[in-house]
Amino acid sequence: MNFSKLLFPLVIYLLSAPPAAADWPVGLWQSPPDTAGLVVHVRTKPCGRSICGQIERTKNRFGYDTPSSFVGRRMLMDMQIQPDGSYQGQMWEPHGNRLVASRMQVQGNVMQFQNCDSGGCVNVDWTRLR
Repeated sequence: MNFSKLLFPLVIYLLSAPPAAADWPVGLWQSPPDTAGLVVHVRTKPCGRSICGQIERTKNRFGYDTPSSFVGRRMLMDMQIQPDGSYQGQMWEPHGNRLVASRMQVQGNVMQFQNCDSGGCVNVDWTRLR
């Protein structure tokens, strides 16, 4: 078989690959402590044409596992890609037990959120664990 027949499909595949893993929102992320000291580990994954995230683990502000009924709960919902590369959807806030409008942007190993409700907007940064 001709080498160029093998090389051409490989080049096409590499050029059509998704963004680099460091800027891809799929993975395991850690939130900073909320006002109650709760830290969540959230696994993000594709859900159809959007990104969703589910709580896998909860910890206290010192890094120790903390039992919680939040484990298994979906935290990020319907995060749709925007033309500027950010994602827009909803985030469930455990402390207030409410859904807020959220915009997220991944830069390297940091996922930046802007969460807004009728009272204003709050910026939060999560760190990639895996």
